Amino acid sequence: MEQMSRGARRDERWFEEVFVAHGNQVLAYARRRVPQDADDVVAEVFATAWRHRSRVPDEPLPWLYRTAAHHVLHSHRSRGRRAALAARSAALDAPDRNPEDVADGIVERLDRESLVARVLAELSPRDAEVLRLWAWEQLSTDEIAYVLVLSGTAARVRLHRARRRAEAALHRAAASAAAPSPLDLVLQTATEENR
Repeated sequence: MEQMSRGARRDERWFEEVFVAHGNQVLAYARRRVPQDADDVVAEVFATAWRHRSRVPDEPLPWLYRTAAHHVLHSHRSRGRRAALAARSAALDAPDRNPEDVADGIVERLDRESLVARVLAELSPRDAEVLRLWAWEQLSTDEIAYVLVLSGTAARVRLHRARRRAEAALHRAAASAAAPSPLDLVLQTATEENR
């Protein structure tokens, strides 16, 4: 009965208040994970919130993030299927042409990104996501636990371990940035040979 009475109070005004209060946060969450599909993710999250408004907790942000996480995962799967289809189609259209390797594009992008982005890329997806929720979304460990469907203790342990791994990766990345890259050595050698 409590669920029905809560749902009865959840009208268009409630929905508008939730959207105004948390829409930008959900959009930022989505942009950090799927920038090309962020608007679609936000639309799906709030459509879900409206359809299931009787189940949305009084503090809706962790619920919205959890819902967004599901839609982001769906977006990743859809993009993967589309990329695989495009690669197969390109291979059929031009059998003598080597389709661009997706990994090359990822490596190039990571090379251009900041030290923080490289560290996040080195971490496991679980570690990277718990750090994003903590640092970017500024969730408490209890809220992280809710979003990731974990116990509070598991969320605290996962965050602690992810922070430790990120710190180690940061030290490794900083050390490798100080040393010349193999590409720099090749370019330096080629420059010296041309003198």
